[in-house]
Amino acid sequence: MLVFFGTSQRSAKFLELAIQNGLDVELVVSAPPKPTGKKQILTENPTVLTAKEFKIDFITSLEKLKPDHLVLGLILDFNKIIPGQIINLFKMGIINVHFSKLPEYRGPAPVQYTILNGGKRAWITYYLINEKVDAGQILKQTPLDLDLTENTEDLYQKLITKASGEIKAIVQDYLDGKISPVPQTGTLSMSHKLKSENCQIDWSKPAVEIERLIRAAYPEPTAWTFVQIPLEKRLKILKAHLENQKLVPDQVQLEGKKPVTWKQFQEGYPSVALS
Repeated sequence: MLVFFGTSQRSAKFLELAIQNGLDVELVVSAPPKPTGKKQILTENPTVLTAKEFKIDFITSLEKLKPDHLVLGLILDFNKIIPGQIINLFKMGIINVHFSKLPEYRGPAPVQYTILNGGKRAWITYYLINEKVDAGQILKQTPLDLDLTENTEDLYQKLITKASGEIKAIVQDYLDGKISPVPQTGTLSMSHKLKSENCQIDWSKPAVEIERLIRAAYPEPTAWTFVQIPLEKRLKILKAHLENQKLVPDQVQLEGKKPVTWKQFQEGYPSVALS
């Protein structure tokens, strides 16, 4: 039995595409419904909705896993730590899909760090989990060339699409003994979730670094700066590009307002300059 673990919209998209590409998933483990929106309406997890769409059995608690016939697990964006007693229920272990070339960028934000550090390639690592964070043995690593304009959401979608097309063959090769897990080698580094306080733009830095921050921080938490209009307010820089090594904003959002183009913002606040 192949069991998929996922709790996010990205998990749901990967599951949908992987099934369409021929992956046979027999059970989905996700999260229970939770209140969402202003009206706090109880809403099912998107991964559960995908399981229902494809008529796959699902559970919303690890405690409900039954030890019978558990062969292999598969994770993308589960957002929960899976304890050793659960891992040990699976005859062939649990494969995690991680978006870096491990051991580089262990942790929750490898996509953002790939963009922040100007990587020309993104990577997918398929590895067997253990009780340590992203430290398990590797089954396969595959690269994705970048055009260096991707923001975090763009890159996630590209990686999810690529992984969903690869996973069936990787699972089958592992089950057939054609690939074997090997220890991680190379320089270990960690990635940490971007927080708003870390995304204030430092205008003394090179324009190329600021542009990477803007892309890495989109759609959340977003890069920002203070402007005087005349009171000090926070201005989010949602999208920007480089022209002759200078930063040119494309889309911004003033505190309490809706997103607008940079041209529209300048028309409303012609005296505001970014620096």
